[in-house]
Amino acid sequence: MAGKASNIQMWQYITAILLIFLLGYHLIQRLPWLFNVSTYDQTLTASIVYNQYQTAGWALLLLAYVALFHGLNGVKGMLFELYQGKTYTTIINILFWIVFIALAAIATITVVKLPAY
Repeated sequence: MAGKASNIQMWQYITAILLIFLLGYHLIQRLPWLFNVSTYDQTLTASIVYNQYQTAGWALLLLAYVALFHGLNGVKGMLFELYQGKTYTTIINILFWIVFIALAAIATITVVKLPAY
């Protein structure tokens, strides 16, 4: 009988599935035929990229949050494998949230404060 997945594993599975869909959406935005251009490079012009941020910036921000959480949660899981202890676990959990909130704030500021094109 298989053991129950830990809380960390469950969040890894959830964020991995979300990442598949969000990265797929992000990559689809680079398909040249969507913008009536002939090459991938032409989809990276300032006007096209800016319009995408204006219309789907929420997806980019969600992608940043999910990727950040997934990565930090993986590091947290590895750190928990190094040592087990109540104080150690508490410190790692607190550091996880401090780093996540700080980096999520930077991502938010970056996307929200995009200058007008």
